[in-house]
Amino acid sequence: MKKRIGLGWMKGIFISYGISAVLMLLLAFLVYQGNISDNVIRGGILFSYVLSCFVGGAVVSRRYSSKRFFWGLMTGITYFLILWLVSMVGNREVFAGFPGCLSTLFLCVCGGMLGGMFQAGRE
Repeated sequence: MKKRIGLGWMKGIFISYGISAVLMLLLAFLVYQGNISDNVIRGGILFSYVLSCFVGGAVVSRRYSSKRFFWGLMTGITYFLILWLVSMVGNREVFAGFPGCLSTLFLCVCGGMLGGMFQAGRE
C-alpha cells in the first residue's frame, strides 16, 4: 500500500511541475516577444502555481475514496515545499520576500485542495 501511495504522490507532483514548466516557458516566450508589464508576469506565475497544484491535487486525490480535499491540500503543500527548497538553494535570500512566500503557500494549498474537491464526487 505504501508503494502505491508513494507512486501516486510522485506522479501528481511530476505532473504539477511539468505543467509549471510548460506555463513558465510560455510566459518566458511572451516576455521575449513583447513588452509585458511586471503585473502580468506576476499574475502568470501565480496562475501557473494555482493551475499546477489544482491538476496535481486532482491526480493524487483520484487514488483515494475519502478525504480527497485533504490529499489535494497535502499535494499543494508538497509542491510549495519543493518550490521553496529549490528557491532557497538558488537564492539564499528567500526570506527577504516572506509575505510573498505566505501568499504563494496559500495559493498552492488552495489550488491543490480545489483539485481534490474536484475529484470528490467521482468514482
